[in-house]
Amino acid sequence: MKHYLDLIPISEKVHRRQSRMTRACIFLAVFLVTVIFSMADMQIRTEKNQAIQSDGKWHACFAGLTEEEGQLLSARPKIQEISWYGVTNYGLDMGYTVSGTQTVLCGFDKSFLELFPVAKTTQGTYPVKDNEVIATESLKDQLGIQIGDTLSLKTPDRFLTLTVCGFTKNTSMLTKHDAFGLFFNTSGYQKFFSEDTLASDSVYYVQFTPYCNIQKEISEIQTQFGLYEKQITQNTKLLAMMFQSNDSYMLQLYLTAAVLAFLVMVAGILMITSSLNNNISQRIEFFGLMRCLGATPKQIRRFVRREALCWCKTAVFLGLTASILVTWGLCAMLRFLSPGLFLQMPAFSVSWASLILGLSIGLITVLLAAISPAKKAARVSPLTAVSGNAHAFAQPSNKSASTRLFSVEIALGIHHAAGSKKNLILMAGSFAFSIILFLAFSPAVSFLNHAFNPLKPYAPDLTISSDDSSLTISKNLASQIAGHPAVKRVYGRSISSNLTVRTKGKDLAVNLVSYEEHQLQWAKDALLEGETKQPKVERSLIFTVYSQDNPLTLHSTFSVNADSSKEFSVDGVVSSYPFHSMDGTPTIICSEPLFLELTGKNGYSVIDVQLKKEASDEDVQELRTLLPEGVSFSDLRLSNQETTGAFYSCALFIYGFLVVIALISVFNIVNSIALSVTSRIQQYGSMRAIGMSSRQLTKMVAAEAMTYGFCGILAGCAAGLPLNRFLFQRLVSFRWGDAWTLPVFALLVILSVVLLSVLLSILGPTRRIRNLVIVDTINDL
Repeated sequence: MKHYLDLIPISEKVHRRQSRMTRACIFLAVFLVTVIFSMADMQIRTEKNQAIQSDGKWHACFAGLTEEEGQLLSARPKIQEISWYGVTNYGLDMGYTVSGTQTVLCGFDKSFLELFPVAKTTQGTYPVKDNEVIATESLKDQLGIQIGDTLSLKTPDRFLTLTVCGFTKNTSMLTKHDAFGLFFNTSGYQKFFSEDTLASDSVYYVQFTPYCNIQKEISEIQTQFGLYEKQITQNTKLLAMMFQSNDSYMLQLYLTAAVLAFLVMVAGILMITSSLNNNISQRIEFFGLMRCLGATPKQIRRFVRREALCWCKTAVFLGLTASILVTWGLCAMLRFLSPGLFLQMPAFSVSWASLILGLSIGLITVLLAAISPAKKAARVSPLTAVSGNAHAFAQPSNKSASTRLFSVEIALGIHHAAGSKKNLILMAGSFAFSIILFLAFSPAVSFLNHAFNPLKPYAPDLTISSDDSSLTISKNLASQIAGHPAVKRVYGRSISSNLTVRTKGKDLAVNLVSYEEHQLQWAKDALLEGETKQPKVERSLIFTVYSQDNPLTLHSTFSVNADSSKEFSVDGVVSSYPFHSMDGTPTIICSEPLFLELTGKNGYSVIDVQLKKEASDEDVQELRTLLPEGVSFSDLRLSNQETTGAFYSCALFIYGFLVVIALISVFNIVNSIALSVTSRIQQYGSMRAIGMSSRQLTKMVAAEAMTYGFCGILAGCAAGLPLNRFLFQRLVSFRWGDAWTLPVFALLVILSVVLLSVLLSILGPTRRIRNLVIVDTINDL
């Protein structure tokens, strides 16, 4: 051995058992950070692939440019791909139809297919002649048209005979509005529809080169051609996945991710610092001997830091390896459980950025965590080598443990926990930190449940509505649809728009909506105020929808006719009207019999249909044949699937992070208590020697652990509940009106985790105390 640092490998072998917990802390910190960011990276890749498949891989599009300006745009060095695209009847209000169905007409060149994978043909070829078109598959399914067949396109002033040369997939926008899509080549589109194309519907789609500053390029293009903001559209979802978006919401998400990464790093630092502190405390005599041999405080600090980095060699490597395996397992599980939603997720891919981040955070965390223990070790005097570890704990105390309320062993346990204010603050703070994190993140669960309607019980798969929003849909149609074997549930609504009621001496325009029994039950589940335990018979229940501008509140009264003496009372306020926007007008919800009484009209405006899981496209076509003239049919299955995918992506992140917080809590508490007991093991040996039983020592350890837990719970709730209320009001109350209530379930979960962790933390130390050999423990004193 030629250098004092050569002692580190020898010390590591001798103290391998003592450093086991520290290495486990480093492993867990690296593992958690790497898994979180690896799964985030895999999800970003999945979302990016899905965004490309659904929205295209273009970055921005520019409307209102002339052909000459388009050529100048394509000459810019940072533009990798550019394609012209025109569309007519995008709003389905210009009278272009095929067999009576509104049809969107699009024109593009062949390069457009590279930017829009969704537009690629599933059958056939790209149009060569002006009268050839690619049609959406819905046209083939509904009209039975095949490749080579002709179809007649009705325009506002003529009929066009076109030949189908291929088919492409449906889009969620077209299926939602029950519309067809026809795609022409550039010359064919400009020949037939150039005069009908609005300037805003003639656009250039652009894909920029990799690694360029996209927002800067867009700003320069806007200045060069004098474009307004509304003439520029960005592929927000794709740019967000590339971290190139300036959208305020996406910037908030970026900030949130950074904050979460910081919090996880703080949690890792707290765990590792606590572990290193206890590790150093157990080896005070060793550092005292080094001082006796001539080591300076600077050399001791360097020794501690180098030793901590040596622990990283195995702990970091194992943490990175375990994170890769867990990431692969989670990705494979998601692909297996829901291939429709996570088919684009990589199965066996490695996130190098996450591995580098995990490695960096592991090393940085260890170096930061080693600062305090290194200073502590450097302050050890040579005298400590004679007195051993006992000197480290023989701190003077101003007062002894109080036995007035508790027995001596419990009083000593509380005294040990509260004796060092710094240690109590660190221990209770680490417990409180987990509670604060959990409570701060739990409002995201409420936001998730409010924001994604396709997973709500009332989310329809198909919607049938009258073209003029009148009450012209027969209720017999609902009965016919309900009888189809592929239908799970049917529910209709009657809507009377801008009905005038009189309340508080003033006339008020409202939207009156009827609910049948299923919808009334869902409305009861969304009640903010009111009581539904049959204060009235079911047929006369009246609800209003929460809005900051709605003058109707609980128990408000109104009459339908100004001269009517019969008044009705609002029985409840619900958080939202989930089916479609009601243009800011106050909404009143009532039963179907009461709607008939108030309006004298019988018929539906809308019928919603929920299908069974095994329902096929053929079943949907059969339901379509039941529809009369004058109604619109919307197939929401595709858009529901897209939103469901987004829900599960968010849910995976939110619940995954909550589980990580719980794991950190468990390990941190168990580790902290175990190390605290280990650092006092010679004291416990002394107590055994003077007659204290193992049972009394167990109670002492339990009292110390419960003191830390109780203080941590108080501090965590004191800081976490106001933060939970603040975030809930910003995320949920402001938009949906739900009042904040004590998050009982979240509190029960995290407090149960903390208390269970405290109980688990007692088991190992008490077992060690019971096996304590008194002579071996105190022979060094």
